[in-house]
Amino acid sequence: MVSIKKQLVAVRSLTSGVGNPCNYITIHETANTVKGANAQSHANLQSKGNSRLASWHYQVDDKEIIQSFLDNVQCWHAGDGQGKGNMESIAIEICVNSDGNFKKAVKNAAELVKYLMKQHSIPIGNVVQHNRWSGKDCPQNLRHGSKGIDWNDFIGLVKGSTGVHVPTQEVGSVVVTKPSSTEYKGNSIVDYLNSKGIDSSTTNRKKLAKEYGISGYDLSIAKNLELLNAMRNGKKPATSTPTPSPEKPKTNEYKGNSIVDYLNSKKIDASFANRKKLANQYGIKNYTGTSAQNTQL
Repeated sequence: MVSIKKQLVAVRSLTSGVGNPCNYITIHETANTVKGANAQSHANLQSKGNSRLASWHYQVDDKEIIQSFLDNVQCWHAGDGQGKGNMESIAIEICVNSDGNFKKAVKNAAELVKYLMKQHSIPIGNVVQHNRWSGKDCPQNLRHGSKGIDWNDFIGLVKGSTGVHVPTQEVGSVVVTKPSSTEYKGNSIVDYLNSKGIDSSTTNRKKLAKEYGISGYDLSIAKNLELLNAMRNGKKPATSTPTPSPEKPKTNEYKGNSIVDYLNSKKIDASFANRKKLANQYGIKNYTGTSAQNTQL
């Protein structure tokens, strides 16, 4: 069964906001035949801020379905400005990457369409091609049957019945997955912000770091982890950065400036290979063991 994976993007400038009544479903093809240009690749493109003035709700390949925007968001995909394509339809992009199985991707898209039709009471007559809204030759392969399956075949798949009883959360062979927890468990600040629907751009992360009182934010791994932990642990944003009270050093705390002696005092491997590894973990690039780099580490 193919699950709908959610990798939601915050509603941003490449949409018209919420308000989509979901009266239509518009079928597209990505037109990107590069190897690896699968659903995950296109979902990542949207998560990172699409360089194209375009957005769409779902991307489908031969293995998975990924949702980028909630159905009620008015995405820019149909090429009809404020028309019904952009304002009233849910956009599905079918991947055409050369290392994928196009027919399987089409079948997965058909199952997604069946699911969305049931969710929003959309009639089969309102499942349309991108061509309907702007005249663009899209979805090109389905329109011309150039990969052994055409538009009529696709509609036939949508109309087809699985002939089996399915649970409430399952429609056709599509299962809407519910994560065991909505809390992001990883260590990427970008993925964490995306999971919360927050803009993960460099500019916004710098702004958040300042709000949360994280000084010297430089996009390094260490600072990203510091920001992630501050947000994940519910630390309140700082209104001002307080002057920390001086701490009395512990009697066994190393006070010198030698990274080797410091690591030895902590019983940590002080070899060059391990120092280079630690430098990389702490965001110190091109570590060669110089005095300046050792002091920085």
